[in-house]
Amino acid sequence: MRSFALLLTVAAVLVPGSRLWASGADAIISEPLAERHGLTRPWLTQLQIDHGRGRVVDMVLHDGTLYLQTDRATLSAIDAETGHQLWSRIVGRPEHPSMTPCANDDFVATVNGSRLYVCNRYNGDLLYETQLDSGPSGGPALSAKFAYVPMAIGTVMAYRMEPLTDPEKELGKIKKDMTPEEKAAAEQDRRDNLRLRQEYIPPLACKSAGRPVSQPMVLTQNREEEFVVWPTDRGFLSLARIDRRDPSALIVKYELKADAAIAARVAYLPPDPKVRGDQGVVYAASRDGYVYAMLEKSGELLWKFPTGEPVLESPAVVDNRVYVPTQLGGMFCIDAKSGKQCWWAPEIVRFLAASKHRVYGADRGGRTQVLDAKGGARLDILPTELSAVKLANTETDRIYLATDTGLVQCLHEIELSQPIPYAESRKPAKEEEPKKPKLGAKKPAAEEDQGEKPKPKAKPKATPKPKPAKEKAAKALKGGAKKTKEDAEAPAGNGLLGGAGG
Repeated sequence: MRSFALLLTVAAVLVPGSRLWASGADAIISEPLAERHGLTRPWLTQLQIDHGRGRVVDMVLHDGTLYLQTDRATLSAIDAETGHQLWSRIVGRPEHPSMTPCANDDFVATVNGSRLYVCNRYNGDLLYETQLDSGPSGGPALSAKFAYVPMAIGTVMAYRMEPLTDPEKELGKIKKDMTPEEKAAAEQDRRDNLRLRQEYIPPLACKSAGRPVSQPMVLTQNREEEFVVWPTDRGFLSLARIDRRDPSALIVKYELKADAAIAARVAYLPPDPKVRGDQGVVYAASRDGYVYAMLEKSGELLWKFPTGEPVLESPAVVDNRVYVPTQLGGMFCIDAKSGKQCWWAPEIVRFLAASKHRVYGADRGGRTQVLDAKGGARLDILPTELSAVKLANTETDRIYLATDTGLVQCLHEIELSQPIPYAESRKPAKEEEPKKPKLGAKKPAAEEDQGEKPKPKAKPKATPKPKPAKEKAAKALKGGAKKTKEDAEAPAGNGLLGGAGG
């Protein structure tokens, strides 16, 4: 009996490791296998997590960095192009559930239990932590100044993030005349010294029609205002606004009513900065199979598209096309502006990535199907069943796969050595603060006059110097009564010989 108990103990220790080896090694897409499908695998990496207990449950991408969240409160960051692990830390308490994280240019935030955590996205340092005012119903969304958290009681709370130093002043220290090495050092110093105020500031609350069921999404944000949108279980799509000049309230500006509940997070197509007056468009899919497109600034319904099947996945917007996978299997490709169907592909339940000529989607069996981007015809199938976590990538063409035990790998087409930056073309130009003149300093001449500048007066022609009398007399004798050019332009009575007759 002792020997038997010892064998059971050894088996209990070895089984998790053997299961990890089977799930990890078998999930790897080898380079020869990838090449047979027109792909390459530039990197794969294994996260340093507790494989016996923790499981990867979420993977998000922002600005070239992958963030992976486990069910044991471990948050890890990976460089999306090299696979290098940037940092990993426990955020919150491992025994409490963690929501899907969200990142912006400087911060990454997550909700663990009933607390909000905001970290430095470059090194993982914890910058801010606060107790939520109610139980959360989804992960947070980040703008430059607020963290939005949906609550189970039917409200969305906006928690203010106040930096200790002015971010624009810190960015202003990176000057144009610096060398590349000096710019890199100044930027690294700025990233290392990001800090947020710890004083409690009461959050802004906004009541919506129904309970928020997924992460909110931050839309346009500028100096005057910012917009945030979220869906509810009663079929409402609520779009709220904060006045940044007086951030005292989060107010619903528009509400779009769907015929059924909206189960998944919305998608967003930002306005084209090259088109004057262009509006952003919000896309939402409901459980009764309809896809809605709403204009951001006016709240007008742009179009409504029927799929005929329930939609539980978020729509994906890439390069003016909307990809909508349905619950029963089948993905629609819709024109983002007109709402017309481009094509339909069977069996697809999740969008993964898209290049110029191919679209990648996961079927119900977990395989990755390769589709023709123009017509939706199936071109190939890639065995990715053992990668349980698959990212829906709308930023670039890269395919990111992860096992629940933390093996992460990247795939892309062989000829695409550099990622296609879909998100870059829609980014608005950065606004610059007007420079304030120093006290006592004299304004430049160009800024002194307000209003229309007066036209410069024409300069009077210089009066020619009169010729000496002897020279004029010689010319008169030589050329007769013909006047010289100087004589014709000289004013009367201004010469040494008197008037015009002289």
